[in-house]
Amino acid sequence: MSDQKTIIRYSTVFKQKVVAEIESGKFSIAKARKNYDISGGSTIHSWIKKFGKNHLLAKVVKVEMKNEPDKIKQLEHHIQQLESA
Repeated sequence: MSDQKTIIRYSTVFKQKVVAEIESGKFSIAKARKNYDISGGSTIHSWIKKFGKNHLLAKVVKVEMKNEPDKIKQLEHHIQQLESA
């Protein structure tokens, strides 16, 4: 008995259609997954990243202290000195 896994490949046109429908408001990501029986949790997110306008994806904001970049550079320099010693 063989335990073969079915691999589903979606065409580029299909991916673009799903992304367009999500961006137009016709479907939410969850509804599109259910409607088209797309099993992968991050599948549509990767399609939006590749084919969409990216306004549907979460933004990452990095907050640093004023002297933090200098401290990181100082520590990296110290590591280089230790490695070369």
